[in-house]
Amino acid sequence: MKKTLFSIALAIAALSVHAQDTDSLKTFKPVKGSFVTELNFNPFKGNLSLNNSLNQIKVRYFADNDLAIRFGFHISSRDSVLNSGTPYGTQSTFSKSERKSTTFALNLGFEKHFKGTSRLSPYLGADVVFSKRSSSQKLVNNQVTTEITNAWTQEIYINQPPYYAIQQITEEAYSRYGITAVAGFDFYLARNFFLGYEFNLGYMKTDYKFPEVKVTGNNQPAQPVMEGTRQSSGFGTSLTNGIRVGYAF
Repeated sequence: MKKTLFSIALAIAALSVHAQDTDSLKTFKPVKGSFVTELNFNPFKGNLSLNNSLNQIKVRYFADNDLAIRFGFHISSRDSVLNSGTPYGTQSTFSKSERKSTTFALNLGFEKHFKGTSRLSPYLGADVVFSKRSSSQKLVNNQVTTEITNAWTQEIYINQPPYYAIQQITEEAYSRYGITAVAGFDFYLARNFFLGYEFNLGYMKTDYKFPEVKVTGNNQPAQPVMEGTRQSSGFGTSLTNGIRVGYAF
């Protein structure tokens, strides 16, 4: 009886060691030819969103087991129309504000994945970033039409003597480009399903477009909202918002 129990225990131990060896050799990571996509999960806000602050759709293609091509894409459009006025009485008024805006963004880069473990895949990489936004606004005030290109404006009324109104720019058209170094990891909970995190170090430059104004209906020449040009640039680190949740296929 003792020999039988000893044999059973020995067999269980041998199977356990074999299972551990097999699991250590098995990989949960994507291989050459795989595509990977992901969402972001922010446990503090309790929501799912696209992969980063730019709201991009992100896809990775593994050209090799340890080399992935990164591609991010975003496009959005906003249209709004506001009508107001006093149509009654002898001095009726009418005003209309129509706004349009389109934003396009593109990221292209690569990732070099390192050995890690059967489930952990750390990586380093880089992205080239480009984005562009166009903006326009059409203002109608009775018989006067104002067309603004490359910006949105809003009238701010000063309710103190001397009473007057100023035009404030609320959105500008721009072209933005830069380069970003990335570092992160993917941890595979199951085959081709992972959680991950990523942080960036990058340089970004933005060229804002010059607002152009055309006024018709009262014989007034076009007047610029703002003279000159404006640029901004920045360099520093940033974190991808939330925890990355993704899968390979």
